[in-house]
Amino acid sequence: MNSAISTEAAPIKKERTRSSDAAFHPWHFFVLMSLMAATVAVLVSRDSAPEHLVLISLAIGAAGAAAFACYRVIAPLSGPDAETGAEPISASLRTHLEREKTLTLRSIKELEFDRAMGKLSQQDFDEMARRLRSRAMSIMKQLDDRGGYRDVIERELASRMKARAQRTGVCRCGTRNDADARFCKSCGSRLGAA
Repeated sequence: MNSAISTEAAPIKKERTRSSDAAFHPWHFFVLMSLMAATVAVLVSRDSAPEHLVLISLAIGAAGAAAFACYRVIAPLSGPDAETGAEPISASLRTHLEREKTLTLRSIKELEFDRAMGKLSQQDFDEMARRLRSRAMSIMKQLDDRGGYRDVIERELASRMKARAQRTGVCRCGTRNDADARFCKSCGSRLGAA
C-alpha cells in the first residue's frame, strides 16, 4: 500500500474556533431583540387574527436578520482587524504573486528591447513602461509587506525575552543584577523599564 494513499478512515479533528462556544455572539443580540420586538408586537395587537400575528412575527424576524446582515457588512470595516496587511499571505498566493512578478519584469525587459529595436515610439514606451513598473512595484510591496510570520515571531520573542529579563534581574546591557535591584549596577538604567 502506498504511504500517500490510505484506506483506513482517519479520525477527524475538530478545529478550535477563535471564540469559545459559551461566549455571547453578536447574532445572539439580534435574535433576542427580534424575539422581544415580536413579543411586544403580538401583545400590542391582541385583537388580530392568528395569521396576522404570525406575519407580524415573521416580518420582525426578517428585520432582525437584515440588521444582523448589515452588522456583518459594517463590522469588518470598523473593527481593529480591518487592516489586511497584518496577516501573512498563503503559500499558493505567494507562488502566484512571484510568478506574476516574474512575468511583469520579463514584460518590462521585452518592452525595453522592442524600444531599442525601434518597434515602439517613445510615447507608447513611456506609457506602457509606467503601467508595468507600477504593477511590478505593487506586487513587490505586497510580497514584502505580508512576507510571513518572521516579524510576528521576532516581536513575540523580543517581548518574551524582555519579560524574562525583567523577572531575572538581567539588564538590557547584559549585566546580571540582584533580584531585588531597581537599577543596573553597570549602566545605571532602570530595570524593568520599557
